[in-house]
Amino acid sequence: MAYHAGAGLANLECYQINPLIKDYNGPACAYVAGPFGAYTANSEGNRFIECDYWSGQMMQEFYNELQSGKGPVFLKLNHLHSDTVGKIEAVLHQVERPSRGRFHANRGTNYRERMIEMHISEIGFCSGHSASGVFVDEFARTTVPGLYAAGDMASVPHNYMLGAFTNGAVAGEHAIDYTAAVALPDYDEEDVARERTRVLAPTLREDGIPPNQLEYKTRRIVNDYLQPPKVTAKMRIGQARFAELREDLEQRMIARDAHELMRALEVSSILDCADMAAFASLFRTESRWGLYHQRVDYPEKNDDDWFCHSILRKQDGRMTAEKRPVAPYIVPIEASERTAYDRQRIRKQA
Repeated sequence: MAYHAGAGLANLECYQINPLIKDYNGPACAYVAGPFGAYTANSEGNRFIECDYWSGQMMQEFYNELQSGKGPVFLKLNHLHSDTVGKIEAVLHQVERPSRGRFHANRGTNYRERMIEMHISEIGFCSGHSASGVFVDEFARTTVPGLYAAGDMASVPHNYMLGAFTNGAVAGEHAIDYTAAVALPDYDEEDVARERTRVLAPTLREDGIPPNQLEYKTRRIVNDYLQPPKVTAKMRIGQARFAELREDLEQRMIARDAHELMRALEVSSILDCADMAAFASLFRTESRWGLYHQRVDYPEKNDDDWFCHSILRKQDGRMTAEKRPVAPYIVPIEASERTAYDRQRIRKQA
C-alpha cells in the first residue's frame, strides 16, 4: 500500500530468512533455547557458530554448513538436563506456539533424545528480522507527507513488539499534530471508480484461473529465481516470469466468492513484493548482510559505493531505485564492533 501511495521503501534486497524447524512452519527459536544452553549444531553434533540469534551472517554460516557436507543442521538440546529441557518446552510449546508441541509429538521427536532438524525458510520482507521496509524518519514519517509507518513493515531493524509499540506511539503523537494543521483532502471520484473496477474484475469473469493457483506459481518462481545466493541471470528470468503472471492476474484471474476475492488481492500484493525484491536486488551491486543479500556476481561488500540505503519507489507508474546516505550514528561505533557481524563462525583453538 505504501509503495502504491508513492512512499520510498528501504533496502528491499535485504531479505528476511529464518532458521526453521524442518517441515514445521515456525522458527527454531534458538534465541529461546540458547540462554538455557542449547545451540545450533551440524550433523556431527558440533557447534559451528558463536551466536544463534538469527541474522544474515548467521544464516550465511547455516547455508555454508549445509553446503559443506556436514549438514543437515540441527537444534541441539539432548545434552541438557531433563528439567532444563522442560523449561524450554514450557516457553516454546505454550508461549511461542502450542502447535509446535503437537508437531513433535506426532512426529515422535523428543528434545531429550536426539537433535531436531532445522532448515532455511523462504524469503520475505520484515524489518523486524532484517533491514527492509517502508522508509521512515525518527518520527515514523514516510516520504509521503501525512503517511506514517511503524512495526515490522517500517525500516527500523530488529524492532519487534516493544519497538512496534514505541514507534506506533511516536507516530500517533506526531500525526495528531500534523492532522490538526490540515483538512481532509478532496478525492477524485474517477480514482475510486478505477480502483473499484480493478478490485472487482475477478468477480465478473465466468471462467479463469483461481487465486490459489496464481499464488502457488508466484511463490514457486520466487523460490526458484530469487532465493539466495542471488544470480543476476536467474533474477532477470524471474522478472520476466512475474510479468507473465501479472498478465494472468489482471486478465484471467477469477474470484467465485468473497474469500477468493480476498485471496485475489493477496496474490496481487505478493506479486508486487516479488517484483520489488528482484528489482532492489539487481540495483545493489555488492554483497551485504550475509545470506540476506549474497550476490554471486558481486561477492564482496563495497562500502565505498554502497554504504547507503537503497530506496525503491513508484514514480509515474514505474518502479525506480536510488541511493540515500546513512544518517550519522548518534553513538559512535568502534571499527572492531562494526566488523563483529562477519566473525560468527567458531574458530579452531589449539
